[in-house]
Amino acid sequence: MAKSESNIAKCYIQYDKDERNKCEFTDRRLHIVLKGRRSEFPIENLVSLGVNQRKLLIPIILSGILTPLISVGFFKGLFHPFVALIFIIGGVFTFYIGWLGEKVLTVNLINFHHDFSIKVISYNLNEFMNFVNQYLQKEPIEKRVLYMELIDEKDDQDIKKYISKDAKNRKLFSFWNLKDKYAEGKVPSNASYIVIDPLKSGTEVKYTQDNEKQLLIPRIKGDINPEAVLRIVDFDEIRNLFD
Repeated sequence: MAKSESNIAKCYIQYDKDERNKCEFTDRRLHIVLKGRRSEFPIENLVSLGVNQRKLLIPIILSGILTPLISVGFFKGLFHPFVALIFIIGGVFTFYIGWLGEKVLTVNLINFHHDFSIKVISYNLNEFMNFVNQYLQKEPIEKRVLYMELIDEKDDQDIKKYISKDAKNRKLFSFWNLKDKYAEGKVPSNASYIVIDPLKSGTEVKYTQDNEKQLLIPRIKGDINPEAVLRIVDFDEIRNLFD
């Protein structure tokens, strides 16, 4: 990544801190690194990211050619029946594997698309794709910000306390986290939330998995840039946002 680029989002594809397999999204381009090999796509050419199932043509073609030939050889007595049967079953299985295909991360560009073979589509990668798509499609900022819970404390001093590195047990929610919490009736009527723009936070926003609910929870360590604080919303505004 060039020094002039600003990193917007980063996702390790399978394992944390695996620099050989990661995705990075900056204000200038998308970087995808797989097995240490880097591919770059200028942001002006990007349309969206997605997951697809790609058929494997080589196994399909090979099995489509060899299996009929083995079958003909079997009926003409050119192969031992047992050997022919093994090859025929192997050919059918190879065709099945090719037809079943593999999962790919698809980078949709203006004039074409590029596929990357991915064994496992993790929660982190799904969230990364959702974020990039929302950014590219200029989704309303309410869907991209973070909401930090603040109960009955609205003066400037308290806000500074909550965004300082000394704050403990911060309760942060993405738009979708908070929407689910509201739908479950778990947002207190006296609750207020500090609205934070993650792109201006000045520190790393890391998503960790909540195994109980099978979702990702945002975490921020250290000081949050005061410029990232957009406003405070109360329960009525939350209700208007989700009802």
